[in-house]
Amino acid sequence: MRCKNPVSSDSLLKYGWEIKTEPEVRVQLGGVKEGQSVVEESPKGSDKSKRASNGADNADNKQKDRDMGGNGESDERDSGQRRITDVFLGSGILLSGLAVDVIRERRIDPHKIIERAREKNVFLVTKEFVEEFFPEEGREEFSFVVKKGRPALASTIEARIEIDRAKDITGNSISEGTVKNFIDLFRDRYKRLRNILMNRVNLKDAVDIENLSKYQNQEVKVIGMVRQLRRSKNNNQLIEIEDPTGTVLVVDSSDAAKRRTILVEDEVIGVVGVPKGDLFLAKEIIEPDIPMTKQPAECEDPVSIAFTSDIHVGSLLFKEREFRRFLDWLNLRGNGNRREVAESIKYLFIAGDLVDGIGIYPGQESELAIPDIYKQYNYLSRLMEEIPSYIEVIVAAGNHDAVRRAEPQPSLAHFLEPLEELPNFHLVGNPAHVRVHGVDVLMYHGTSMDALISALPHLSYDKPERAQVEYLKKRHLSPIYGTKEQIAPEEKDYMVIDFVPDVFHCGHVHKNGYANYRGIRIINSGTWQAQTDYQQQQGHIPTPCQVPILDLQSMQMRQINFA
Repeated sequence: MRCKNPVSSDSLLKYGWEIKTEPEVRVQLGGVKEGQSVVEESPKGSDKSKRASNGADNADNKQKDRDMGGNGESDERDSGQRRITDVFLGSGILLSGLAVDVIRERRIDPHKIIERAREKNVFLVTKEFVEEFFPEEGREEFSFVVKKGRPALASTIEARIEIDRAKDITGNSISEGTVKNFIDLFRDRYKRLRNILMNRVNLKDAVDIENLSKYQNQEVKVIGMVRQLRRSKNNNQLIEIEDPTGTVLVVDSSDAAKRRTILVEDEVIGVVGVPKGDLFLAKEIIEPDIPMTKQPAECEDPVSIAFTSDIHVGSLLFKEREFRRFLDWLNLRGNGNRREVAESIKYLFIAGDLVDGIGIYPGQESELAIPDIYKQYNYLSRLMEEIPSYIEVIVAAGNHDAVRRAEPQPSLAHFLEPLEELPNFHLVGNPAHVRVHGVDVLMYHGTSMDALISALPHLSYDKPERAQVEYLKKRHLSPIYGTKEQIAPEEKDYMVIDFVPDVFHCGHVHKNGYANYRGIRIINSGTWQAQTDYQQQQGHIPTPCQVPILDLQSMQMRQINFA
């Protein structure tokens, strides 16, 4: 996302800097109906109006300080911060905002910290670095025990995880970018989606397009890929479809809104209709869709999945303090805050954009706190290593990550070698099919959502779950070819949804969203990045630091807010 104004050099030192507040954790219990968003409930005893009033009072106090010539406590604090940051500016070593706080409060000489950082070959001084090498005098070492004699519930339950490597592009890419590769890709897409459609009772006896002339004025069925969409003078929808044997122009005069089928180019559909000369008059348009007879998943163990995405480590807008609250919560540090939920977390799914990346869009360098891709992943790995070892972490890539832009994307194994060595970390491609405790999860970052939202008028960035429903109806994760979202021409189309998941998890749009579509729990897990200038210009309001949790026993959703 683009900054309206260039960022000054000392803004780099604001990385992670926010006013200290205790985490306010809000929880929504219960199931989620189709198209219904999860609504948070404030914790017991909270008073939103009081907080709003306090915020206004604080703003007034700050204004008074400025009016009085800056002689307030905030000016004193800012002055202390600036003295510290000025020392670091010329050192070539980055400093996180959380570290500034510790250095200022303990009155540590910043020159000594720089000297120690160089000794340790550290490029970014964090709060943990300062606390480890410059411990507070007389401070007792902190050790955390969940409850004496009782470990976290999830740590006592054996993990059951299966990764479908046949649906993962990692290590399986054979594309050379030739015309033949593209032909193979679309033939595979057509063949597999045709097989799904042929399982529909009303399409079992579909014929090839080249044989339509044999059925003039008779009802017949065909399956084809949408080649072109346009409108006639009478406002009928004209759909040119093709199969390996030929093409035909379908005239659809039915009410698209009434039958709730909105088509895009390159998707595969079934058509029931009557041939009239060179035209095919449609009576019914059928998408592959999810069967109505899906059986619900069953899990006997009291375990849960946490879902997240779009962390954007390395960005000036990465909400580090809140993310550390999340890590503390996973480690059961502190009291309350839905502790029983934290104890049940057995799996953590991360749907891409782990770091902000380098060169993703023009002018990005002015928005980076860590302007080196390797150091971004380095810092990310250090954060990830704090996740308890009994939690199985499944990690995929996104469009900001350092893998090929074209989808499907391989895993981040090359950049996350320290995590790959940990037995509880599983690096997968994008998309990925993972079964945990008998529950099938389809995880996809969601890059093609941009093209889908642009193409379909009923979709928006405010309701990402609606776009995910369209993916399921079309049984494809990138149905529109030829947009800025690139598709790698593999021999097999890894973007086809040829199984029926229990959970469909995406990210990318930085907005939490939830739905229940034909028994499938749809989840968009938001972000850990604050609103960018570009998002502000577009009127897009992200929902950072909100983590959806799915209880696998009851299949009930709740959302916990770490902001």
